[in-house]
Amino acid sequence: MVKYSCERCGKGFSQKSHYDSHNKRKTPCENNADKIKVLIDKVVEEKLKELNKKLIIENNKVNINTDIMQLLENQINQVKYIDLFCGMGSFHYSFQKLGFKCVMACDIYKPAKENYKKNYNIDVLGDICDIDPSIIESYDILCAGFPCQPFSQAGHHKGFKDSRGTMFSQVMRFVKINIPKVVILENVQALLNHNKGKSFAKIKEDLEKEGYNIIYKVLKCNDYGIPQMRKRLFIIGFKNIEVNNLDNFFELSEYKKNTTLTDYLGQNFKKDVAYTLRCGGKHSAINDRHNWDGYWVDDKEYRLTIDDGLKLQGFNNYDFVGNKNEKWKMLGNTIPTIFTEIIGKQIIKHTSFNSNV
Repeated sequence: MVKYSCERCGKGFSQKSHYDSHNKRKTPCENNADKIKVLIDKVVEEKLKELNKKLIIENNKVNINTDIMQLLENQINQVKYIDLFCGMGSFHYSFQKLGFKCVMACDIYKPAKENYKKNYNIDVLGDICDIDPSIIESYDILCAGFPCQPFSQAGHHKGFKDSRGTMFSQVMRFVKINIPKVVILENVQALLNHNKGKSFAKIKEDLEKEGYNIIYKVLKCNDYGIPQMRKRLFIIGFKNIEVNNLDNFFELSEYKKNTTLTDYLGQNFKKDVAYTLRCGGKHSAINDRHNWDGYWVDDKEYRLTIDDGLKLQGFNNYDFVGNKNEKWKMLGNTIPTIFTEIIGKQIIKHTSFNSNV
């Protein structure tokens, strides 16, 4: 029976003499209590490390899951649009900066389709008349710079009697089937007064019949930092989306900016603001009323280059392919990107859409 035990090593003794002899040893016994403490501390430390590692892993899982969920949410909430009569891609050029996603583009002009593919990596569909709107992925915004020649001063003013004028009916085919939340139409200023205003009234009436609230305004390049006389009419319709201060949508004072050709193109132009870039009339005599590409620079005749044309339509770092005639045709038909960028920003500002950039 143990009557005595060593406090140092924990060994037990039945007789006191043995206990006394143990304590009087020349070599002290090992302190097992310290050993046990060390062992316990080591086990506790290992368990804490293991627990901490599990917590880190779990936290990382939470972060990873949160990132995935955020990515999925962004994809779901991403603003999507289609680009009808897309040309060289003014809407795409501006909307991609805002995080919008193009789900379909179409055009019948082969060089425009090639440039769109090269710059935006999207295969452009052909004739709008051959496209079935019901097979297109769901989208929020319909963009359509539909042919302007039937209404323009440069055309024959045939309007809807021109086969190109009927392209608006094709736009309405998409509107009726897909019911986008926003419709953005672009055309020449002359559309407002064409056929004593009846052409514009027809467009407005057709959209309103489908339940769209319509606003419109003529924008001029030179008001927003690009020294070109070009003016374009924008008609915008909203349906099934909350719009804040619709009456102030075209209050664009924050974008106002004046500059000159000399500052913008870096050469000493006699004229401050460029003529409107057009498809025809190139190389007309500099004093001819059809001239639009000839200028006086340092008292010498100067003709706009393709690079000048790109910059005057707001395209930077654009990989432009095609021959000169094709390029000038595309430049003459395109929408200045300053317009499409401003409208995209205003849509974000005045609706429940959010930018993903």
